[in-house]
Amino acid sequence: MAAINHPLGNTRRGIPLPGAPGRLNLWLGVAIGFAALSALLPVLQNSMATSRGFDIQAYQRREAQLSGEIGLIEGEVASLTSVTRIERRAREIGLLPVTDPIYISVNEAGPAPAKLPSEYLPQSDTRPVSSPPLWKSLISWLP
Repeated sequence: MAAINHPLGNTRRGIPLPGAPGRLNLWLGVAIGFAALSALLPVLQNSMATSRGFDIQAYQRREAQLSGEIGLIEGEVASLTSVTRIERRAREIGLLPVTDPIYISVNEAGPAPAKLPSEYLPQSDTRPVSSPPLWKSLISWLP
């Protein structure tokens, strides 16, 4: 009866693993690790995209806040530089409009590096002198 119940003797049932009994094969371990890594990769990508989305939203909020502050400062500068406000403040401190201005001409050059912004400096005509095109000089040689 023992032979009927166990026709091949005392063998294990299921899939036999190569190598030592009870130990996993190296290739099987690599395959399991690769499967686990491939399953975790989309999760990692999704979490990175989510965190970057939160960072972008924070930067957009900061940009909107800074744009609002810039708008307030521009409005303040516009109100402080208005001609009517400057005239009113000048009268408050005792300044009067000029009736006969005095002009002074200076014949000496200023310091080597200009201390003024370029838009207030006189425009110098420093266009390079261009020679006539080659074809014009060739035509001038013809009789």
